[in-house]
Amino acid sequence: MLIFYRPQTDPYLNIAAEEYYIRHATEDICMIWTNSRSVIIGKHQNAFAEINYPYMKANDIPVIRRISGGGAVYHDAGNVNFTFIANTIKTNQVDFSRFTSIIAGFMRSLGIDVMVGKRNSLFVGKLKFSGHAEHIFHTKVLHHGTILFNTDLDALQFSLYPAKVYEGKAMASVRSEVGNIAPLLPCSLSIDQFIDKLVSWLSDYYPGSKPYQMTEYDTKEILQLAETKYRTWQWNFGYSPAYSFRVEIPIHAGFLPVMVKVENGKFVQVVFPNGFPNPDLAGILSELTGVLHKEEEMDGFVKKNRPGLELEGVNTVSFSEAFFT
Repeated sequence: MLIFYRPQTDPYLNIAAEEYYIRHATEDICMIWTNSRSVIIGKHQNAFAEINYPYMKANDIPVIRRISGGGAVYHDAGNVNFTFIANTIKTNQVDFSRFTSIIAGFMRSLGIDVMVGKRNSLFVGKLKFSGHAEHIFHTKVLHHGTILFNTDLDALQFSLYPAKVYEGKAMASVRSEVGNIAPLLPCSLSIDQFIDKLVSWLSDYYPGSKPYQMTEYDTKEILQLAETKYRTWQWNFGYSPAYSFRVEIPIHAGFLPVMVKVENGKFVQVVFPNGFPNPDLAGILSELTGVLHKEEEMDGFVKKNRPGLELEGVNTVSFSEAFFT
């Protein structure tokens, strides 16, 4: 087992590093890392349905889709992440207990009474502090998770409280009451001390383990993967499974309710649940089909159709905002 702490905190690079190592590592690896403020969603989730988009935009918090399933998690400098990448046998590739037991054992070594939940999360009492997910690639498994050490729990709650209700078949997160473990430790530790203890404990747990030093080639390939995939809107938002949601379009008489359906990030259907509006307005709104559910594209739609929208009494200043709040 190669064990190392990755000091980089760029969330795009760290999530890209996981995919890079499961594809290219020839030995088993355990990577410990932290991210700057970000929300990491599961591969099969609807990004908009998992986040408070206005809050995250106002606070410059990015959302990044990972390659494993599971639910959305909030990361910041108080959250410690771990990634195990190991070779498996075909008959037993998915085995959460293989790795949850390792993290649980470490926590118990620090005096924390840990319980493993039915969804492979770790709890202290009723408080969840560690969520886990897995991804299979050929004969390898990627098992990763979080440890809430001294995370900003207010920011976590605000970030993961969706601004709208979305319908669809995307995997929804299972909400749990969460808590940090730093206040529960018998002996006070800084997060750096906690990470040092985790790396040391893992090194003892895996006899013959070795430290790993990233190469220049690793760095270059991870950067390339981050730029071409993990920093892109199409992966983080456009990859979301098809979804529908209700929009209250601001007009001079109040609001016009509209139901829209999105597939592959694009509007594919516009429906008027309370009846057909003015034919001219309905015609303009039908031109949303093919437009990305993306602020820049929505602003472009408004700019293109502003005269017609305003003639029909639409508040064009608030039009785009209605699709995100």
